[in-house]
Amino acid sequence: MFDFDGTIADTSLAWRQCILAAFARSGFRLDDSTVDLLLVSPWRDVIADLTEAGESAIESDMVAAMSDMHLACPLQAGIEHVLQAVSGVPMAIVTSSYRERLVVPYLRQHGLEGYFAAIVGSEDTEVLKPRPEPVLAALRLLDADPAGAWLIGDSVADVAAAKSAGIRSIALGPEPIGADRVAESTDSLRIVLAELATEHEDSARAARRRRGPVVAGPVVGDTVIAGESGEHL
Repeated sequence: MFDFDGTIADTSLAWRQCILAAFARSGFRLDDSTVDLLLVSPWRDVIADLTEAGESAIESDMVAAMSDMHLACPLQAGIEHVLQAVSGVPMAIVTSSYRERLVVPYLRQHGLEGYFAAIVGSEDTEVLKPRPEPVLAALRLLDADPAGAWLIGDSVADVAAAKSAGIRSIALGPEPIGADRVAESTDSLRIVLAELATEHEDSARAARRRRGPVVAGPVVGDTVIAGESGEHL
């Protein structure tokens, strides 16, 4: 599973510009540290005098501006090579951004929609990352075993969502932010994912050895059905 903003798409500058402009139009002057918090935290936790109605108006203003800007944002450098390298693995996007309004058009424009079997956006769950619900929704859509699932993201919220959902995480960027693995760049991410694939294959071989040899059973068509100690061949 992949985060979207900052992991698939390099949208951080665009979001900062939209937040600054939308809040300014509503009479708020923000410094850089406040914008940093607004990018990863509930807004009314950051700005005490922001009303619910004011928050809703700013959000609508900001998303309208972002809709005009985000398609021009570049892909995260090297991420397409990562997706190509793991294209045989079921993949999903888990994001706090708007699935239909922002994420799907971006993926379509960049020819990436075919990589993802599922997209979970802000309109799909009642709560967002760092809560586990978006990750759990993606697991259901992928019909995936949490034991073999990983979430790749660039924020503390991504790592916290993975932990609370009972899966492992990879931090994309120089900071470990509490993740199980760290990939400083997309080139490093390809290496980490290749290592995980090797570890999975080694673990599967060890499990087969522990179960003992496959006992062949009857042939059905061209398929040999394994006996009780083996798997379908």
